[in-house]
Amino acid sequence: MRYLRYAGLLALVFLTAFVVPARAVVTGTKISFSSLDKSRPAQVSGTLYLPEIASSPVPAIVLIHGTTGIDQRGELYRQPLLDAGIGIFEVDFKTGIYRGPMDRPNPDAFLPMAFAALKELRKLPTVDPNRIGIMGFSLGGNIALRTAMESNVKQWIGDDKGFVTFALFYPVCNHFTKEFEKSGSKLTGGPMIIFYGTEDSYGEGKAVPELKRLLATKYGFQVITVEYPGATHAFNLNGPDMNYLDPGAEGLRVHIKWNPEATNDSVTKVVTFLRENLAAK
Repeated sequence: MRYLRYAGLLALVFLTAFVVPARAVVTGTKISFSSLDKSRPAQVSGTLYLPEIASSPVPAIVLIHGTTGIDQRGELYRQPLLDAGIGIFEVDFKTGIYRGPMDRPNPDAFLPMAFAALKELRKLPTVDPNRIGIMGFSLGGNIALRTAMESNVKQWIGDDKGFVTFALFYPVCNHFTKEFEKSGSKLTGGPMIIFYGTEDSYGEGKAVPELKRLLATKYGFQVITVEYPGATHAFNLNGPDMNYLDPGAEGLRVHIKWNPEATNDSVTKVVTFLRENLAAK
């Protein structure tokens, strides 16, 4: 069994194996912006996609990729969300920042970038500044989870309102829960949904239910969870079975297997969740 040192190689294999269904190409607008961290003024960018027909400012989400960077997962959910009247700002927090799992910064390093993306969206007349959520895969899901902490909102945008809703795909909860408890912070209270598989190499099969119980019993917060029995990490990444190394995984080794049933179900459920909580059409 061969293990890849960098997940960037993994993304390349997936991209060459994936066949995009024939449909009209959705054109986005690239927007460059700066991290809010003045000590590390990173320049990042994102691509904004808006519904074709919108008579008023639309709700939107910031979409954050996993460690491999932007891949077909973003495209998978893009058109269904646009059809639901929800704009998407798909950010690139990898280019110029890190190469793969071995040099990936701590998730907290991305928080000033995520909140900067929120502020960028609020500047746009086409986006409703009060209806902006966040969605992410793996690393992106972990970043999104951290933006739900009141302490992080306060640190990076002060008294401004943070994201109003959170859609997380396998966000590596075991690395978050202990830090969250130690922080003494509360969650902002925005509606949250987590999708995960029971065979996730990062331990989500156990960690997500544990986080759900903690939030319910200690904080009175009810997170929605969607469990897919037998599904692995990145179950919605279409491609051949793959294995690679990641210091954040249990035993360092990650196994990924595409699960079309779980993928299709997650598209339906996340669109419904975001439509309801962003009051989209």
